[in-house]
Amino acid sequence: PRSRGAGKCSWTGSVPTGELMWQPTPPRRVQSPFDPLAGSWKTWVIPRGNVYRLGAPPVRSAARFATSIAEMQALSRGGRTTQRADAARKWATEAPSTAWEEITLEETTQRRLTPLAAIRAHALVSVAMYDAFVACWDSKYAWWLARPITVDPALNTAFSTPPFPSYPSGHSTISAAAAEVLGYVFPGDAKRFADLALEASLSRVWGGVHYRFDVDYGEVLGQRVGRDVVAWARGDGAMGTQQ
Repeated sequence: PRSRGAGKCSWTGSVPTGELMWQPTPPRRVQSPFDPLAGSWKTWVIPRGNVYRLGAPPVRSAARFATSIAEMQALSRGGRTTQRADAARKWATEAPSTAWEEITLEETTQRRLTPLAAIRAHALVSVAMYDAFVACWDSKYAWWLARPITVDPALNTAFSTPPFPSYPSGHSTISAAAAEVLGYVFPGDAKRFADLALEASLSRVWGGVHYRFDVDYGEVLGQRVGRDVVAWARGDGAMGTQQ
């Protein structure tokens, strides 16, 4: 997703400090986190990036946080099956928006949609992913949660941890939003899209770069945004399921 114009600046260039706050992650240890102002970008359908801002991550619940870290450690010590490792790397190969653009192209091509119907499908999916990205980044930089590898530097991840805060997961948020819209455009395959979104979401846990609650809350956030886009689409005067 790309910016449609920046909103008010709320980040001055300094990273907050404190317990469980984000820090540059290995191996590159990028000092400036990725797009800290993206949560203020102008949105298409949702009113603004913070309309669905998530509450604080559940780190105050010692039991839940300990369970999340224990899961990361178990995966790191050999609990990452070949199938899960492959899925983690597959979804990490490119941005989730690119993957869902390719999925949308495949669907519209195979179904031989009319040009206008195909354009509409691509536009709706793109809008949902963009708004979901903005909403996700708003929450990320509201809470600045440290990544799992910062909490336990001994973790063995399947790939490098991205250079921005952990909570919520961008893959989860964007994928859930895209799946909601594709499920509206192609209702007969709604479950298949939801299953793909779930795989994309869980891949971030399997890869060792996100806590379980990052993806759980990311899915909720993405679904909210996706449903808003679907509600908007239902009133746009066009057919929603031209197959």
